[in-house]
Amino acid sequence: MSLDSSNLLYEVNDKTPLWLALIMGIQHVMLIYSEISLLPVIIGRHAGAPMEHILFASCAAGVASGITTLIQVLRFGRFGAGYTLFMGSSAAYLAGSIATVKAGGFPLLATLSILVAPIEILMAYFLRHLRHIITPTVGGAILLLVVLSLVPVSINEWVGEKGQNFYNSWENLLTGLAAVSILLGLSLFGNRFLRLWCPLIGMAGGLFTAWILGQFQFHALLAHPWLGAFPGTWPGLTFDLNIDYVPLFAALAVLTVINGVQAIGNSMAVQKVSHREPRPINYNVIQGTMYGDALGNVISGFAGTIPNETYSENISVQKITGVASRTVGVCGAIMLIALPFSPKMSMALVNLPSPVFGGFLMGLAAMMLPSGLELIFSRGITHRSGLLLGISLCVGIAAESGHFFPDLFPLSLRVFLDSGVAAGGLAAVILSLLFYLTERRGYTTSVPAGLDNLPVLADHISQVGNKLDLPQEQIQRLQLACEEIFVHITGPGGGEGENALALRINLYEGELRVEMIYGKRLANLKDVKMPENLMAADEAELERLGLALFRNVVHDLHQAVISRTTYIWFKME
Repeated sequence: MSLDSSNLLYEVNDKTPLWLALIMGIQHVMLIYSEISLLPVIIGRHAGAPMEHILFASCAAGVASGITTLIQVLRFGRFGAGYTLFMGSSAAYLAGSIATVKAGGFPLLATLSILVAPIEILMAYFLRHLRHIITPTVGGAILLLVVLSLVPVSINEWVGEKGQNFYNSWENLLTGLAAVSILLGLSLFGNRFLRLWCPLIGMAGGLFTAWILGQFQFHALLAHPWLGAFPGTWPGLTFDLNIDYVPLFAALAVLTVINGVQAIGNSMAVQKVSHREPRPINYNVIQGTMYGDALGNVISGFAGTIPNETYSENISVQKITGVASRTVGVCGAIMLIALPFSPKMSMALVNLPSPVFGGFLMGLAAMMLPSGLELIFSRGITHRSGLLLGISLCVGIAAESGHFFPDLFPLSLRVFLDSGVAAGGLAAVILSLLFYLTERRGYTTSVPAGLDNLPVLADHISQVGNKLDLPQEQIQRLQLACEEIFVHITGPGGGEGENALALRINLYEGELRVEMIYGKRLANLKDVKMPENLMAADEAELERLGLALFRNVVHDLHQAVISRTTYIWFKME
């Protein structure tokens, strides 16, 4: 299910022509701008906020989203992914934001958005301790939950709201059907050129159908100027915090944790679609994504608008078009910053006919599904991972329905139990944590680096065999595997005597699970290949022969560098 390299025209580091980057950026912005600018309006109206604060928050959301998208795309220091990852107003915070604005207006929401940001920064900093808990399986489950949450939103937009002229009408059905049919049809059966433009063509087809059916009036846009200043006034921050706001802070804190887990899933997904050749997940990129996401909440807070999140929808667009270049992300981010200063353009995007947006969103949900499945299947499906996926999806569907014991839980719990992504994501994380805790029993030790300490390593392996009651054949295979990694570490590129190698081994259902931790960056073991001709192999290839054979002895091999420390873990029968 991995992305075919022939479908990727421009990977993340490629330079695209400016005209192409601009048009691709427009496609991305058309998809997300209405959500970015309308969510603050929805929250403000539900909470009874002053109109001048609502208008300002709506425009500020575009600027804040553009700035945080630039941070994610360009990566400044440790902040940002370095990939085309768009940011915007977070629907996950919807219920919590409404409750907060009701209690203290937009100033309280802005202040709490800043105060919860360090939670995600701490999650990112301690990611090395969370890598066995927030796994690709959990990330894939989160992406599938995002897909499930998009479907009802798509249906609501497609059908329309009660009281509207075209609610539940043939016109809405045909308009949405035109958008989704063109989008999916060109993606499935179009050539490379048509796939490149299918999001824009699908959107144009939906708009044309809406215009034919009398649902879209272009002349209504003429009343708005091309350029204009921000409407409304900045709500500011509040320092009048009291004990009554603790439940609201707790609810936003839990949502921030779930938002961080979603950022991990999106970071994994964007890495998968941005390179022609498969690459292992880069956990430094995930850390940067989470740091950037947290910084985005701080920027949104000071801007007086609602918290933000990483957007999954744009990852699907990159996969469809085959354009993952960082240049596209930069162009899209600049457009997000500029649009609030152009009332005509921003109103054109905000007033897109809802069935066009609904049909288009349904198509993107279908395209996002394979990315989640790919993450899940990358580790294989076991009894436990299968149940984790099933339980988290069931919890998410029950929460998303809104009919699972409504009004039974207090507000501090309802704000995230009413969200399928939040509830299902929390279930996935809790189950993954329980799985990890039940598998931790085993053997832990450290061995100083250096070939002179090979006998020390062998003695520890012998102790593992005695403690876990392993058969002699399994002990020998374990010793060979661990010794090969140990020699690799103390060889060229290693650091004899500089650091100790941490070794953790446990036994679960007859399978050995081994983890080795070394405080330096090491070459990726998956890059070591068997020589095509052993007789003609040079000395360097023969030195790596043991590592190549090692990969045939173990399975589910992974290697990650987090905070300049290398983590290698694998399984053995």
